[in-house]
Amino acid sequence: MQILNQKMTRSIAVLFFTLSFGVLQIAMANTVDEPLLHPAIPLLDEEGNHVRDSGKPYSPKVSCGSSGCHDYDAITHAYHFEMGRDEARDDFGSKRGLSHLVSPGYFGGYTCMGGNNPEVLAKKNNASTDDFADKGSAGLIKRCIGCHTGGGWMEKDRNGRNYDDTDPAGVTEFDGDYFNRGTDENNQDTDVSIVSQWNWNKSGVIEADCMMCHTDFSAMKKFDPALGANDGSDDTDSAYDHFRDLRNNYLVKEGGYFRYAATAILEFLNLKHPDGSQEEKSLLIFEREIKPSGGHGSSGGPDYTLTLGNDELPVINWNADAFDNDGKVLIPMLRFPANDNCMLCHRTSNSRRGFYGFGEVASATYEDGDDGPLEEDYKDDVHKGKTWTEPNGETRAIENCNACHSRNYFKKSFENVDLDADHNFLKGNSDMDVRNDLDYNANAKTCEYCHNDAPAPAELAIPSGHEDMLSAHREIWKSNGDMAGYPINTLTKITQTHLDVIACQTCHITDKKDRGGNAIQILYRYRAEASGDLKIVPYNPRLRYYWKDRNSGRVLNQTERNSVFELREENGEQYGAVVDSGGNELTRVSIRMSHGNVRFGDPEEYDGFVALKNAYDSLLMDKGLGNPDAVLVRTESNAYIISHNARPSPSSLQCEECHNRKQSGAFSSLVSTSGLFGENNIKTVVQLPDRRLVDEGIIVFDLPYMQMDETGKVTESVADILHVTKVDPSMTVLRSATAPVAAGILKRMSTADGLEAAGLDSSNDNVTAHFTSGEVYLYKANYGNSAVRAVALIPEVNGQTELVFPTYRMQVALADNNVASAAENADLGELASRVFSLEAVDKNSREVTSFSGSRVLVKLPYEGTATNTDEIKVISSSEGSVAWQAIDNNDIVSVQPHSDEAGSESEGYVAFLTDHFSDYAIVNNTRSTTPPPQNSGTSSGADSASGSGGGGSTSYILLLLLGLMCVCLAWVTKNKTASRLTVSEK
Repeated sequence: MQILNQKMTRSIAVLFFTLSFGVLQIAMANTVDEPLLHPAIPLLDEEGNHVRDSGKPYSPKVSCGSSGCHDYDAITHAYHFEMGRDEARDDFGSKRGLSHLVSPGYFGGYTCMGGNNPEVLAKKNNASTDDFADKGSAGLIKRCIGCHTGGGWMEKDRNGRNYDDTDPAGVTEFDGDYFNRGTDENNQDTDVSIVSQWNWNKSGVIEADCMMCHTDFSAMKKFDPALGANDGSDDTDSAYDHFRDLRNNYLVKEGGYFRYAATAILEFLNLKHPDGSQEEKSLLIFEREIKPSGGHGSSGGPDYTLTLGNDELPVINWNADAFDNDGKVLIPMLRFPANDNCMLCHRTSNSRRGFYGFGEVASATYEDGDDGPLEEDYKDDVHKGKTWTEPNGETRAIENCNACHSRNYFKKSFENVDLDADHNFLKGNSDMDVRNDLDYNANAKTCEYCHNDAPAPAELAIPSGHEDMLSAHREIWKSNGDMAGYPINTLTKITQTHLDVIACQTCHITDKKDRGGNAIQILYRYRAEASGDLKIVPYNPRLRYYWKDRNSGRVLNQTERNSVFELREENGEQYGAVVDSGGNELTRVSIRMSHGNVRFGDPEEYDGFVALKNAYDSLLMDKGLGNPDAVLVRTESNAYIISHNARPSPSSLQCEECHNRKQSGAFSSLVSTSGLFGENNIKTVVQLPDRRLVDEGIIVFDLPYMQMDETGKVTESVADILHVTKVDPSMTVLRSATAPVAAGILKRMSTADGLEAAGLDSSNDNVTAHFTSGEVYLYKANYGNSAVRAVALIPEVNGQTELVFPTYRMQVALADNNVASAAENADLGELASRVFSLEAVDKNSREVTSFSGSRVLVKLPYEGTATNTDEIKVISSSEGSVAWQAIDNNDIVSVQPHSDEAGSESEGYVAFLTDHFSDYAIVNNTRSTTPPPQNSGTSSGADSASGSGGGGSTSYILLLLLGLMCVCLAWVTKNKTASRLTVSEK
């Protein structure tokens, strides 16, 4: 009877919870998603001539940006276009322990899709062919064209200049933007040992392809009858597939015709508007010669060759009838990208994020129509088909990515179109590090926003009528019997603890599968929320390894790694051979074909790994490195956060999946070791052929939660992951949450808001006296080491600064140990702060050495107890290791002492004015101090757990955190024989 009652209670609770979370309106089509006819415009080529007359490809930059309508440069400066170009610098990786990286994004970062042996972008400055990595910028374009729209890094070099506007004769040899590996001086493919200057004048650049985001893919059509039927009756590819094949393969990868890339989609764009206001018509057709048989890149050919003109460039037949008498054309366009447009780049595969979009596959289906039981699959999302109403009264169906990620999606219909809309889509705290300064600013719509926090008059998605999600969760857990055995006056605290510590996605996203239908093992980690609090989120690790020299920190690129392999044959069977510099075979490995290239496997035995290590040691020695020690580093390049495809409440996690029941039937407050957050929730990373590889240091682990048993099996448990990510919640191998460096742009705000955000006292006349205009710019890092995050840079907004400061990129870094030692030994006083390197870089990536009379208020964290400017000095050096001197004490405007006494803890700071940036530190005149440690990127618990560290109540025995503490204690004391090695990135 008791069991029956429990089942009935749970059934009632499930129904209640479903209503509590559901948004009950049935979605209707959003008019804002319907294609509309863009005002008639001419299509112009790069020289500003009409394409109908010139026969050349159209230029989005000239056609859309030179008319005065759209700010092309501002739009293409958004992170989706730049992908790290505007953050790139040759020393980027060396400051983060990965010397080969030049940026945090796809442009030279670690987030590319190259598996364990990705191609590395060459640095801007290289001394020789040997120093040049796998790809120059042109080679990276050919490699990555399938998922990038153009503009940004496909158009501009690392100094902000258009590649094809740069005089080739003035290019420095082996410049990574203007040279490329594996192509000759005519842009033709050649041996990878060759590094030649790329001819940008010949290829052109890839301008931003506006139509890739603003074309309705479902309306595309093949107008060239040689490409096959549009209804698929002849088994030929769709218009969409042909567009991608033409753009990616024929024009870019094979032809190197970069300037033609944006024109490819126009061949398949149907000018007929859904309302019938225009006839079915094409803008152009690329002239082509169909081959007799075979396919190109897919099974649905036909294959062809592009017809080239006398200039050896593709021939475009522009359709004169598509233009009116004024040479203008009306083009159907989407205001906001549809799901298919987003998924062109974010499509799911085994190498992507496990997100299936908001297409029809995400819709709920029912067994007997709308009234039958739900037939749920792993692609469904409970939000699909619901609606949301913003506080401004605008209602939208939740049918696509824009509902959460677009800034202007809920704009009122009568409001003017924002022709220069910010194209930095709302990304939250993503699992890559591009433009971390944009994290949560502004934030994509979150679970908490729609279900709890949205300002009135929005109707929160709580149909049960409860005041907030705290009340809704508490009541359903009471109804379920999940609160049985707990005092009634503790139920609110118990519920709040869960909401504070566990993200909504953790319980409401379950049973994920990849595109092949294979189950994804969901793991759990901490991540920083918009408030700065840490919450447990579901994720899927991107397990990776790389080879590096332990002594120098040099990471081997793909060209170097592949150079010790040869493809050989024996008895008609091909295999991979690891060879020494003399060509002698050291060991054999498996081979496989991937994307037309041979991929070499790992050695399968201990001796083979040793042979491979020795081959890499010899390679490094040949490159001039003394005493090399090559090691294979196992890591996670990304923690792919799982945020989509939320389940209805009956499919959410239940209490017993994390907690055991006590003898009384109540749930234990402790987290079960066998539960989802426990030490027995284990993911296998790899099975090594022999544990001696780790014992002897040939293979090392980059993450402390990677464990190995006696058989060489490497695993990681959720309990260990939670323990480590509570201290360092970084999302990628760059460890950005605790890195010793952070960079970003200045934000404009009122003086009062700026000072408050910087943590300065706005009532201090010494501070406010230096700001008279009422507005300031502020840079304060939202990521990085706690000392880095405590620094604030504040110039005033005035006629001079607003001309240049918005284009500057600020960088705050802990100075390296040599600079810190020089400051400590400068005989100017005892260090009372860490040593900081401040830098401003202009839009052309040049360091700004002077602010031309303008002054910046700098706030540095101070660890001494002085209370006035006479007791301290701010010391500075433009050269770091030499020539330290004190700045004028009159430029010090405020001193706040540090206090660590119980009940009066406060972070100290010193604020001063400067007209340039350099290395800075604070020394204390009146009190001998122990020099603060110069943190090199790793973090203490106090460092990363600043703030609430998750937001749990300290007045109550935290239901979840206590359990985690016990699990973590078990982690510390468990089997001592488990091997855990880490690599120092200092």
